[in-house]
Order: sequence, then C-alpha cells, then structure tokens
Amino acid sequence: MKTQHARLMEDPEFRRLLSVEALVAEASEVIASLMAAQNLSKADLARRLNKSRAWVTQLLSGKANMTVRTLAEVVYTLGADVKLQAQPLSWTTSGRLLDVGCMQGAVHSSRGRWSYQQPPPIAQPTRLTA
Repeated sequence: MKTQHARLMEDPEFRRLLSVEALVAEASEVIASLMAAQNLSKADLARRLNKSRAWVTQLLSGKANMTVRTLAEVVYTLGADVKLQAQPLSWTTSGRLLDVGCMQGAVHSSRGRWSYQQPPPIAQPTRLTA
C-alpha cells in the first residue's frame, strides 16, 4: 500500500507546485538569515527599503509576490548578492528515485509541510589514464 507521500510525489502537478514553493521558501530563508546575521528587525529592513513593515512581513511569509528583482534588491540592501543555479530535478518517494532527473534529492515532511532538499552539484568525473 502506498503512503500519501508516495501518491503525492507521483503527481507531476504536485511536484511542480512543491518545486515553486520550495524556491519561495528558500528565498525567504535567505533574507531572514541575512537579517539575523545583522540583528535586523523587519521594521529595520522596511526602513532601509523605504517600505512598510507589513510589506516585509508579507514578503517573508510568501504572501507577497517576490520577483527576482525584488529578491535582488532586498538581498543587496542586506549587503549580499544573489546567485541562482538551476539543476535537473530529482524527487524521491519512499526511497525510490523518480525518473525526473539525474541527481537524487530528498523530500521532507514536517507537520503537513513539504520541502525539497536539493542535492549538491555533481562534480565532473575525472578520466583515469593508464
């Protein structure tokens, strides 16, 4: 009998939505980490961006549409740059790799929330010569 997780992960639409939401969550986590490292409150960041505290709260909660431009501006304001990296998808269900990519990642569930942990980039194989 398949688990609910296994059934969900077989659904391409669910995997698409999970991928999108995982990126949104990751972007918010990057901003929150930069804020924590500088001991900045949401109000402090709002002042730096000339925005309202409510706007920052919505941005970090995922309720506001965070464009790539907005992400870059917020991160720059926090003294950092954003670097994007795309890689082939891979999803696991019950330890089995689905045929959607060449790398194996990990999907985690915590209290009904799903997250996808991307694997590290694969190093280029070295060619051995005799």
